[in-house]
Amino acid sequence: MKRKHYAKGEKVKLYKKFSLVVLVFAVICIAIVGVATVLPEHNNSKKKVDQEQSTAELDKDIVTINGVKCKPNWDVKTYLYIGEDSRGIKKRNSETNGTGQSDVLELIILNTKENTYYKLPINRDSITDVKSLDEDGSYLATTKVQIAFAHANGDGMESSCENTVDAVSNMLYGIKIDGYIAMNIDAIKVINHLAGGVPVTIEDDFSQSDSSLKMGETVTLTDDQALHYVHDRMNVGDGTNVCRMRRQKEYINALYPIFKNKLKSDSGFINTFYNDLSDYMVTDMSVGEMGNLANTIIMSEDKGELSIDGTNALDRLGFNAFTVDKTSLGDVAMKLFFKKAE
Repeated sequence: MKRKHYAKGEKVKLYKKFSLVVLVFAVICIAIVGVATVLPEHNNSKKKVDQEQSTAELDKDIVTINGVKCKPNWDVKTYLYIGEDSRGIKKRNSETNGTGQSDVLELIILNTKENTYYKLPINRDSITDVKSLDEDGSYLATTKVQIAFAHANGDGMESSCENTVDAVSNMLYGIKIDGYIAMNIDAIKVINHLAGGVPVTIEDDFSQSDSSLKMGETVTLTDDQALHYVHDRMNVGDGTNVCRMRRQKEYINALYPIFKNKLKSDSGFINTFYNDLSDYMVTDMSVGEMGNLANTIIMSEDKGELSIDGTNALDRLGFNAFTVDKTSLGDVAMKLFFKKAE
């Protein structure tokens, strides 16, 4: 079957139509159940109600993951990085209609008791529950689509980020996300410039994207090359997001020691970072909070990167879809965010 291509705005409209169908179907089902269900007797004892409330209080933080009852690890602080596929200076949009999908989603998970941290990338094609918003930002419905669309359902600023935070949190059993930083494509060039270039080895065919990036060569990326290396997908390698995520991982791993040294040697670097990226960034953290986070990461042990397994396929509209392996998702969640409930 020939794959049909849609513009970003058309994609969001298509998914909103599906969301409305889901919403109408849900209303009909509720109405049917409401008519068919016999009302409970009114003579339930107050004792039974009190017992149920007490049990709910005890169980409210308990979740079952892979058959194991777990509770949140409150020593963990979690931060979300969102890389969106829009260009130019960030601005608020009046319509929630394709304001930019999230091409990159990565969590930093700090264990404040053990002074360690992990990185956890989330595949932007992961199928999960995503809220659709009306033009005024009000809730329409929840639909199972690519998690990248959570950011597209919003104003391009805070509501897009909060919708993405909500989708990531729900996918990971309701974890608390303590802060977010969202940047668009143009931020890549600024970041690379602040680093003075980032060294990587080219392992994919970029001949249709940037012919200066030759397979097998190790290069220090210019700002323009960095944008192609981190962002491009359709005409690079096998064209999958998994392939792009591998390049993004290599770039981040090479960037980290450069920024770490700059933060150690220059106390004002975080201010430069914050100010230079302000036109291309949305965050719920102040420059002071971001500086504290950076210093905490520097002083903590890097435990590496975990990954969530799954399978790639095309969805009903011909878009890439990553079906998350539930066991793998649960294993990662238990390792990073939860403890066994006693």
